[in-house]
Amino acid sequence: MLPRRFTVSAIDIHIDLTGPDAQNSHSVTFGQDSPGNELQMVFFGAVLHLRGKENVPQPLVDERKDVLCWNGEIFGGIDVKPEENDTQMLMRELEQINEIEDDWSDSQVLDVLQRIEGPYSIVFWQASTARLWFARDCLGRRSLLWHKPTDGDDSFYLSSVSSSPNVTENGNFWEEVPADGVYCLHIDKLAGSSGTNSVSDCISHFRWRHPDDSSDGNNRFLALPFSKVNPDVPETLTIEDIAVPEDFVPSISDEMDQAINGLHSVLGDSVRRRVIDVPSHISTETTKVAILFSGGLDCLCLAALVDSYLPHDQNIDLLNVAFENPRINQNKKTPANYDVPDRKTGRASVEELRNIAPHRTWNFVEINVPYEEAMRCRQQIIDRIVPLDTVMDLSIAMAFWFAARGEGIYKVLVAIMCGMAYIRILNISCTYSGIINHSDGTEVPYHSKARVLLSGLGADEQLGGYSRHREAYRQGGWHKMINELQVDIDRISSRNMGRDDRIISDHGKEVRFPFLSTDVVRWMCATRCDLKMDMRYPRGVGEKLLLRHLCRRLGMHQASRNWKRAIQFGAKTAKMTGETRKEKGQQKLA
Repeated sequence: MLPRRFTVSAIDIHIDLTGPDAQNSHSVTFGQDSPGNELQMVFFGAVLHLRGKENVPQPLVDERKDVLCWNGEIFGGIDVKPEENDTQMLMRELEQINEIEDDWSDSQVLDVLQRIEGPYSIVFWQASTARLWFARDCLGRRSLLWHKPTDGDDSFYLSSVSSSPNVTENGNFWEEVPADGVYCLHIDKLAGSSGTNSVSDCISHFRWRHPDDSSDGNNRFLALPFSKVNPDVPETLTIEDIAVPEDFVPSISDEMDQAINGLHSVLGDSVRRRVIDVPSHISTETTKVAILFSGGLDCLCLAALVDSYLPHDQNIDLLNVAFENPRINQNKKTPANYDVPDRKTGRASVEELRNIAPHRTWNFVEINVPYEEAMRCRQQIIDRIVPLDTVMDLSIAMAFWFAARGEGIYKVLVAIMCGMAYIRILNISCTYSGIINHSDGTEVPYHSKARVLLSGLGADEQLGGYSRHREAYRQGGWHKMINELQVDIDRISSRNMGRDDRIISDHGKEVRFPFLSTDVVRWMCATRCDLKMDMRYPRGVGEKLLLRHLCRRLGMHQASRNWKRAIQFGAKTAKMTGETRKEKGQQKLA
């Protein structure tokens, strides 16, 4: 999507990986931006088919010559039936826009986009008004990059994937499109300027803001679909620490009981919408959904909720990644030890899942990454995280990249029933009840083919899961902690989910975030903070208190005491940079 010229070969390999089911292109010519320079836009789309019965190639072009490139999912706001494709339904909504007045047309486009519940990045060419619309959703859950021309021979680029710095010959070529609103490039204005207007001069920006924010004099804004964090704190609450025994479980008041039911309902509905209509791509497919599974509280609750909505004959892959520590196993005389913290937690948590849902085949996939393999794939991963370039970005991206690839091992289970033992391997499901599962230690290779991955991202930001929330409470009580929560929620859209989208889509898969449904965020923001967390209690009790209660209600008591551990430490990717102990997370990659 650019004026003047475009060579797709720089990034087409990346796009083919992210969208393996269909690729297509479409060109639009529109006047000249300066004498002798024809203005041309080239749209290229690659589709990962995850909605509807039919695979719909992109770009999608309608009778009015409008062009749509859509990288997203519509889970609400626009009616999309299970058998329908959301790209087609979105184009149908956009086709209803009147062509009478430009300003009215703008409002209609904005109205359609702000109604969508779900993650997206979008590029939409509106032929009747000669405007190129582009945006990311208000929480920044999908990738969209741009490059603005730096001279008269340069071009304007929009892309959901990046080319490597070696291809662009400029490490600063790409920038993330901010998820702070909807952008509109006035191609007619650019074409009619005879070269006097830059691309930046021709872009309008319609910002997201909270509905209750005071007006800044600009009536053209988009109302965020959730309010600010509820600031109310009951006057009866104290701030003194509460000492409790090791296995203490806080009592459940009537208000807390209602909150647990409310979270169960809104989070359950978010999970349901993200897993129920994933299409099959091969006739023998038994696993459509996988969970990025550290065994922690967030992903465990998601797994239990997924079990409520998928048919029992569908397996669920639990992707658990661990990295070899090169500092410990330098001499290679002993086998690598992959018993990292997330592996230990994962093994314990999957047993709880098997206890509450013995009808389900839970494929606990142990993804073990040797140091040499991590280093061999390092540059490819660096290329995918562009324009981000810090040690921490690489550390987190490595964990997601290998987890999403899904290549690991599965331990054979011996299922015992009525004194008779039989073997259950991989996707051969047991349909009997009253089963006790034990691993006999035999390992078999396994490659997860599930295209939809669920992540627990967003729970910590909204439920006080970070140590900074507890520190804010220690320094200034409830109100300072609430202010810290608001800061975290405000910056979710800039929390690098675009990076994670590029990393995971590199394997032709898609990550979905049930905790970041705007319906869930709306409910969380409206709920009083003392019902969601209580930092008077110690670690493992007070933070994410509401989710711990839900975890116990779902039948998982041991895991309800798990606490936050960042993925780069839980999976030990923080050891995989190949550098020294002095290397810091915010350092630029060499």
